[in-house]
Amino acid sequence: MDIKKYHKPIGLLLTLIFLTYFSVSFFNKTVQTVSENKEEIKPVLDEFFKKRGSVLLSGDLKEIEGFYDISSTYGKWALDHERRRIEYVKGWSEKRNLKFTEAESFYRIKSIKAGESSIWVYLVETMKMGYAYNAKSDIINYMGLGIRHSIQLVKVDEKWLIRRDWYYDPLDEDSAYIDASPAEGILPEIAPASSNPQTEEEKKPEKKGKYDREGAVAYADKYAGAAWGSGNNYEYNPKYRDYNGIGGDCTNFVSQVLHEGGGLPMDYVWFFDGKDSSTAWAQAPSLFNYLIYTGKGKLIAKGYYIDMVKATEQHPKGAIAEIEKGDLICYEEKGEIVHFGVVTGFDSMGIPVVNTHTSDRYHVPFDLGWDKRVIYRFIHIND
Repeated sequence: MDIKKYHKPIGLLLTLIFLTYFSVSFFNKTVQTVSENKEEIKPVLDEFFKKRGSVLLSGDLKEIEGFYDISSTYGKWALDHERRRIEYVKGWSEKRNLKFTEAESFYRIKSIKAGESSIWVYLVETMKMGYAYNAKSDIINYMGLGIRHSIQLVKVDEKWLIRRDWYYDPLDEDSAYIDASPAEGILPEIAPASSNPQTEEEKKPEKKGKYDREGAVAYADKYAGAAWGSGNNYEYNPKYRDYNGIGGDCTNFVSQVLHEGGGLPMDYVWFFDGKDSSTAWAQAPSLFNYLIYTGKGKLIAKGYYIDMVKATEQHPKGAIAEIEKGDLICYEEKGEIVHFGVVTGFDSMGIPVVNTHTSDRYHVPFDLGWDKRVIYRFIHIND
């Protein structure tokens, strides 16, 4: 008998047994480590996300400084991001002549990956915020934000601290500029007087033709993602591809709103085929061009924030008085359209509020999170 011919298969079998044992042991150890760490870090995360809301109201960064590993450069950067968003919110509320009345968050852990010296947590934060204009302090407007975090926690002196916190921030949207400051504000009497506040029962928009505005807003509210106020258990529509992480999902979402909610038919240029989307469907500049050049949309106005809200000869009550529910707003930085939002209503001063994806928003004032250099394009969807 030639024993040599059995050496290779026996060796492979032994290797397979070893790898299987090692893999099972490693998996069990990893699961145990993750489980133990999850119990340790949950109280830290609970307190952190409670403070993330309150610090936006107080403006006091010291409330959250103790959660960060400031001995690390990454920890300092993460804390500095929080400083910028706090300063932005303070500046924006002052220029809009309003005050935030509440801000609270809850979160859901999606996954945990444990290492030897740190732990990564992927979670989704859902935030509810309320605000009231000084001129109408008895009316509270509510909005929702959804934020996906990748957080690295490290143990320093037996205490878990945040070293990294990566996320798309609905309160700090700008990608082209650093240390963004909000645009100058608007006097209360300039805002359109014909709009109903969110706190009052809103009239359903009348369907005039092919575009169903009521259906578009209903779809946008249902699938606004992780933002407070949205439906579908805070999840996107699973029928469509999610482009977060590969360019952003804002335009894909707007296309869904126009088609699924508004009833606009797909064509050979603008479509989703069940797996992939056309350029016009999923990319902001292409969708803008498609809507304008096909006549499905009309440009109401283009300009900086003050250009959109002030009265002009062409727009006697300001361009914001001419936009309707179900219409769209484009955001342009350095000559390029980078974002889309769908108008889902108006707040108590008649300012359009929008729903968006990537940085998930539900009924958020259209300019919140954007700086004074952003150019807006208001697009009316033709009925």
